[in-house]
Amino acid sequence: MHSVSIKIAGAFWDSQIYSGELILFDCDNALHRIDWRKIIDELAERHAPVQTGLRVAFSDSDLFYNPKVRKILLDPSISEQIKGQLNKLTSLDIPEIKRSFFRKIEKSPFDFLSTDTDIYYGQIFACGDEGLFSSPKNHPRATQNFTKPATKCHDASFLQIKASDRHTAIAVTAGDDGLFEFPFNKDENGCLSKEKQLATRPCNACDWSFQSVMGWTTNSAFLASFREEKDSKTNKVVRSFDRIVNTKEIFDDPYGDAQGFTWGSREKIYRISGRGIEVTNYSPAKIISGNKVKSQYQQAFSKASSESINDVFPNSAPIATGTAPFGTILEFEDRVVVLRSDGESEEFMGEAVHWRVFPRSEHYSNQLHIVYDDHLLVTSFVHDYFVNQKEKLYGFARNVDNGKIFRQEM
Repeated sequence: MHSVSIKIAGAFWDSQIYSGELILFDCDNALHRIDWRKIIDELAERHAPVQTGLRVAFSDSDLFYNPKVRKILLDPSISEQIKGQLNKLTSLDIPEIKRSFFRKIEKSPFDFLSTDTDIYYGQIFACGDEGLFSSPKNHPRATQNFTKPATKCHDASFLQIKASDRHTAIAVTAGDDGLFEFPFNKDENGCLSKEKQLATRPCNACDWSFQSVMGWTTNSAFLASFREEKDSKTNKVVRSFDRIVNTKEIFDDPYGDAQGFTWGSREKIYRISGRGIEVTNYSPAKIISGNKVKSQYQQAFSKASSESINDVFPNSAPIATGTAPFGTILEFEDRVVVLRSDGESEEFMGEAVHWRVFPRSEHYSNQLHIVYDDHLLVTSFVHDYFVNQKEKLYGFARNVDNGKIFRQEM
């Protein structure tokens, strides 16, 4: 079951998709806002035989992850119908989205070219050499534009922003200055509290692993490990810093930290080394109690796989990496490679200007956006609905998180 893509013409720098709206940032500090739900609805109406497949692929990716719906998918007669529609999408001639589909073009609240952006609880965050900024996102159908300049949250130079889907906080990387975290105040118009430095080690990229944060550069990685425990006074679950975990422990290297590009998200941690690609599963720190007394904490790293990938992509280190439910993504100089959750792989040739996935999103977690010089490619992966979420190697599990579901639009 191959991926399916929609091409959007134009020269852009970055993209975000949130609450039915696609927001494109260009190099002239303008925002291009597109009514994404309307576009998909119109495509579905024009292609009635595959309308369910189109909607599931591009605007309702959460539908087939719903536990009740998944039980229906186990019915072979229904499963074959859905798979048939999703397979037909591959050969569907989807027209390129032109400027006429854009709802509006307006001035960006950020007066600089950001290195990264994110949208969290209705706030747009952007970072770069100028610092960390935020601006409230108005309603997609609001008549006013972004009338106020962005608020500066911090002066430091930051490289990447990652918002948590489990705790109200954002993690940001600061290169040689390390890894930081900002608590997010939902009740105070999205204001950020004072930063906390999680690690002083160099950190260019990061992602959340449950309550912990994975940080890395091209030649080193670490886990800023946190644990959750109940406050004896309030009986509420609180998050406490544990320690910095090195790759020696993560991958059980008896001779020290082996070299290799390492990255991770949720329960999956990956490393490219001379042995190929290694996959380790991470279990968050848990309280071990004896006679109702909290005695110690335990976190587990269990090796899941080690396999050769030399025939999958070039013999060079990735420029950037990421992880989504449908697989793990690696960017190289001339292509973007997706190692899919079903064991297959896909290549997207050409030098990318920017790319991103949306692992926190409820409706768009199956999308990969790749910005090229003259267009944006929105690619949907639909194979993961039919993959055993507990057994896959590439991509983190959906709806499998200690029996709980942590996936929402924030």
